[in-house]
Amino acid sequence: MSVVAVLAPHIDDTEGQVCILTDIGSMPAEIMNYIQNRVPTYKLKFSKTVGHKYFANTRPKCGMLSGNFYLHSEPGAPFFPTDEKEAKLLYMTKIPINGPVNIEASLHVGTGELISKNVKEIA
Repeated sequence: MSVVAVLAPHIDDTEGQVCILTDIGSMPAEIMNYIQNRVPTYKLKFSKTVGHKYFANTRPKCGMLSGNFYLHSEPGAPFFPTDEKEAKLLYMTKIPINGPVNIEASLHVGTGELISKNVKEIA
């Protein structure tokens, strides 16, 4: 199953850290469309666990939400690599953006740099 995480290399007040955005409540339509054209199972869904909607990875066959916790918060999870070997299993596509954007989200710091330095870039 393809899954999506959004990395942001330039966020105010993060001392230059590459951040992973989670619990994304809103994003510009151009970014959402760019992602959904590549991974249509990334959708705005309601989570009973957190009690609100956020952009989440969903299962292709049933549409069930795959929660952020299991993708971002456990060591060794897809977006919480613990070493270079795990980070090298990921692929990244840069979203063409001109200028600053506003995204309503939470931030994860600490693993973004590991991912960005070891991920395989694809078009």
